[in-house]
Amino acid sequence: MSDIDREIMRVLPDAANHGDYLSTPDIHRRLMNTVQNMPSSKTIHRHLTRLEEDGLVEMTLRGTASMWRKKAGASGMAAKAGAMMNFDEALALQTLRRFSARQIPELVAEWLTPMFEIAETRLKRTNSETERKYSRWASKVAVESGGFALHYPVIDREQFSEVSRALFEERKLEIVYRPRHNTDNDRPKVVLPFGIVEVGGLVYLVAGTEGKANPTMYRLDRLSSAKAMLESFAYPASFSLDAYVRQERSFDFMVEKEVLLKLKFVSGAGEHLLEAPMSKDQRNTRKDDALHVQGTVMLSQRLRWWLRSFGPNVEVLGPASLRAELAAEAAELANMYGK
Repeated sequence: MSDIDREIMRVLPDAANHGDYLSTPDIHRRLMNTVQNMPSSKTIHRHLTRLEEDGLVEMTLRGTASMWRKKAGASGMAAKAGAMMNFDEALALQTLRRFSARQIPELVAEWLTPMFEIAETRLKRTNSETERKYSRWASKVAVESGGFALHYPVIDREQFSEVSRALFEERKLEIVYRPRHNTDNDRPKVVLPFGIVEVGGLVYLVAGTEGKANPTMYRLDRLSSAKAMLESFAYPASFSLDAYVRQERSFDFMVEKEVLLKLKFVSGAGEHLLEAPMSKDQRNTRKDDALHVQGTVMLSQRLRWWLRSFGPNVEVLGPASLRAELAAEAAELANMYGK
């Protein structure tokens, strides 16, 4: 981006603030007070046209006059990107936008929208066959989840922004939380935000409460309101979100204890565990047409859901208590479907 382009961007009204458009002569007059060796109005018009092609400014016609203003967010990184973005970078941004399907990336990506739009504009402006191949690349890649697709509750963007700001600035957060058993709750409470975690399509706030030793999890879609307070707090040096999630298994739903899980798979089920093990100490053996897998895992509701998903293609050989539990379930199912 040239010096004159930067000066033009500086004087242009911003669409994000609902600024009105300026004509080319008006822009030229404003620049005359700050730019030495001021170019002609026609030259300014050519610069504006290039900035529009780069997705940084927008133009409308009023009669025969071209009117201009800066696109919302077309500053900082976005402004630089418009002048310097190459096809590799444009493709990377468009791919990121398309495949960031989880809720947290989607919510955070809102602040990158101007750069995504510039990338889209850049890919559409092809000058050779090689560039046209780049522009078609995103349509040649697809990503699908291996699980059954559910429609998860939508998170309010403004509330997510307040939660994120309080978390980043280590400020107290006032929330009104409505859990399943109290959906009419309107009493606010003050929490200390420690982290945000997405698991199974749902997003949780992990937050502490003054006077309590252990943090609490709050589903963000159940927040009725959220407001970052001015008062800060000392983020606990002893708290590790990674340890909270991975070691304490706090998102595994009703965690019980570690067990040595022994499984027998048939009909090709479980083959994926040879490449994506269920535990670090996993051992695999084959007997006849069956795959036997064993490893130390955390007994939880999530583990039970996973085992049920294989239906009759997995047999739990151990621990005995889990085998008996699933056998009783199978008997109930047989009775239900046998009627």
